[in-house]
Amino acid sequence: MIRHPGGAWLTLPFLLLIGACSSDPAPPGTPTSDEERQLNEAAEMLEANSVALDNLENGNLN
Repeated sequence: MIRHPGGAWLTLPFLLLIGACSSDPAPPGTPTSDEERQLNEAAEMLEANSVALDNLENGNLN
């Protein structure tokens, strides 16, 4: 098989170009990774402070 000596130099920029174009931008309204982290922390705090329905009797805690 015959190979072009500069083939690797031609392939690398092409692969980088394709890799840069392949990622889709996030749709509008999608939370950032920092916002996702904050939402997860808020959900954990709410879950830690929640009361199971089994512990309620007529609206009062047992």
